[in-house]
Amino acid sequence: MITLKSSSPDLMPSYATAASAAADLRAASDYVLPAGERGKVPTGVWIDKVDWDKIPQGMIPELQVRARSGLAFKHGVMLTNGVGTVDADYPDEICVLLYNSGKDSFHVKKGDRVAQITMNLVARIPGLEAGGSRTGGFGSTGV
Repeated sequence: MITLKSSSPDLMPSYATAASAAADLRAASDYVLPAGERGKVPTGVWIDKVDWDKIPQGMIPELQVRARSGLAFKHGVMLTNGVGTVDADYPDEICVLLYNSGKDSFHVKKGDRVAQITMNLVARIPGLEAGGSRTGGFGSTGV
């Protein structure tokens, strides 16, 4: 339903095992996240297309960005926003918003697994208005 594209084959999300529910997102470049700070880590991945003909009526596809439990447990690094939603009409590179609650800077190397991504079908709430147009992400539709 949603097709992803990446700037490099080694950055394309992948499943760690045959039974993995979420695919790993990797950092597109080196990044240092100081202790007590938050940052936006690029992944080199974006939505290439949405096959709307395969989406059931009344549903919207959503990509969810989720934390990696190992980063949280071992380093105190978690998603700043808990779980991130990537809307089907998001036109830009998917980035991971990380927060370092640890005592030391966290060093991300290009290719490191920084989050996980899933695709869900979300039911629209009946009777709610939908409008406006997207110009980007991270607050682009308003406060």
